[in-house]
Amino acid sequence: MNTSAYGASDLCEQELQRRHILIVDDDQDVRDTLRMALEDEGYQVYEAEDGAVALDLLRRTMTPHVVVLDLRMPRLTGDALLQRVSNHERLPARHTFLLVTANHEQLSPVSLRLLERMRVPVAPKPFDLEELLDLVAQAADMLSETAV
Repeated sequence: MNTSAYGASDLCEQELQRRHILIVDDDQDVRDTLRMALEDEGYQVYEAEDGAVALDLLRRTMTPHVVVLDLRMPRLTGDALLQRVSNHERLPARHTFLLVTANHEQLSPVSLRLLERMRVPVAPKPFDLEELLDLVAQAADMLSETAV
């Protein structure tokens, strides 16, 4: 984009209108696949290879993100990330989450209650790309509605 054609306020407005996605997965191939599909849909996409990196990014940004989150990762798992986010004053209201896992049955009752309380949908892994894109779009719409 040629930024000289836009004023600073135009750029800020365009950036706010662009929907931001954070893909959190330790599998680079999954991140690559999701990145390409989401960018094709017009999203601004960021990546984190584990929950610890994602938590740091979420704490530092003021921009709302849809977080597409794997469950099983090194250092900080998806459910552990959600627990830390839920304990933060502003993060649960700023971002929305989507958990992707092949291990839904391994979620503890505490994690299941947290998912319900935070209204986090769970998508199966392997996922149907179109269904996952639909879930991301719904989550992005929810973020847009809360920002208005």
